[in-house]
Amino acid sequence: MIYKKVFLKFFLVIVLMFMLLGQVVISFAQFDFDTPYEVSAEVPVVKNNFVKARKKAVKIALTLALEQGLRGIFGDDVFEQNRQEMQKTLKVFNKYVKSYRFLEAYDDSVEQMSHVKLEVNLFQRAISKTLSQRGIATGLENLKQVVILINESSLSLDEESRFWEAVPISEILLTRSFIESGIPVVRRNSLRHEISKKMLVAAIDGDISAAVNVGSKVGADIVIIGNATSISTVDKGGAKGQVRVGINVKVISSSQSAVVAAKSDFATASKNQVFASELEAFRRAGKKITEFLIPVIQEHWAPGSKKKKAQRSTPQGPKIDNSPLFFDDF
Repeated sequence: MIYKKVFLKFFLVIVLMFMLLGQVVISFAQFDFDTPYEVSAEVPVVKNNFVKARKKAVKIALTLALEQGLRGIFGDDVFEQNRQEMQKTLKVFNKYVKSYRFLEAYDDSVEQMSHVKLEVNLFQRAISKTLSQRGIATGLENLKQVVILINESSLSLDEESRFWEAVPISEILLTRSFIESGIPVVRRNSLRHEISKKMLVAAIDGDISAAVNVGSKVGADIVIIGNATSISTVDKGGAKGQVRVGINVKVISSSQSAVVAAKSDFATASKNQVFASELEAFRRAGKKITEFLIPVIQEHWAPGSKKKKAQRSTPQGPKIDNSPLFFDDF
């Protein structure tokens, strides 16, 4: 019996993922701006200290990679015209380096030189956002996309599931709805190389400053954070497999560092199997959430719209907090 339940859970999740895979991958691919840069640096060794020379060579190489990135984004003319601002950015190069790896590294004991060649990936949109705030436009800052981060406590999600691999059902369904509406979504798995787990967990737990930081680093103007809960119930008629789901979310603007909207809703479904009921209940609750959020976000992005730093919520909705919904209150 236990084996059948585990197999059914696995099967439902796999089917759902395959249903979404085609649409999701296409949308993600359209907004992939990661461009690696190959850079080299050579530093003289002082007092036979090759370790210090190697570190200095890496620092110079990373700075050169960032300069290449800046010139690639803005062009040489704009770079030279705004050299003072560019130099400020280059001094804090570590903020914009996503990752790097050694292509070559060797020390010349005869010539007393340390040489490195690196492949470097940068936070392109973070660069764009920082410099646009200083009055230097790049064009990349106009791209609109969303990050969705849900803390889910559900019947089908194993509590011991790996953080990066186990994407909550509610998050998958919300992602699908946004993509079908033409709004690109940054996939959770892509964040693992850009955002620390600590920061991501803080954002999911409702830390607005962490959510803003996540959005800024991955170039997403909107970050949706929230909670989802599912419980198995039995109604008065004794229906089997009945599941009730609750979802509450906040919509954060990373560019304004403010809450744009908030929404809470729930749904119930009853199928022959508990996990089929859970999937349907999540679909119904997610539909209510997205029917409210998508128009609000589109209005937020509309040219000429008045974007006020004020929280929006449904007039009759329950008060939003960062804890899961308790169904006894419904």
